[in-house]
Amino acid sequence: MRKTLFVVAALIAALTVGAAGAYFTAQAQVPENVIRAGTFAISTEPTSAALSIDALAPGMSVTKPVVVLNDGVLPAQFVVTAAKKAGITEFYDALLVRVTSEGTLLYDGSMLALRTTPLTVASGARKQLDFAVSLPATAGNELAGDYAKLTLYVDAEQVR
Repeated sequence: MRKTLFVVAALIAALTVGAAGAYFTAQAQVPENVIRAGTFAISTEPTSAALSIDALAPGMSVTKPVVVLNDGVLPAQFVVTAAKKAGITEFYDALLVRVTSEGTLLYDGSMLALRTTPLTVASGARKQLDFAVSLPATAGNELAGDYAKLTLYVDAEQVR
């Protein structure tokens, strides 16, 4: 029994000495880490009255440019829509619009249903859209002197 106790005590002593042994260690630091969310902002040029036309006649088309700028640091995808704010509904309903960008057709139809194909713009970049606004050649005298006031909406979201 004494021999067993001696062996157990020797094993405990050996484990204690081994566990107390020193190991070399090292640590490296990578300081000053800053993580910041990107910014997301768009704007247009001009900022108002981009599609103002003084004397649109049946069968006539007037092209006006609108530039969309990505003022943020994240890429954006956007669409353009329109809504009538004032004026004669029949005149607004008769308006046609064809929207292109760099030769690519984004929309061709009534102003009432305007919703362009999504377009991507890189951070800090700009895209010019050309709006060709017209009245059908079949528009009658009942639209003479009418007007429509509308707002263009450029809705954008971050590209993932």
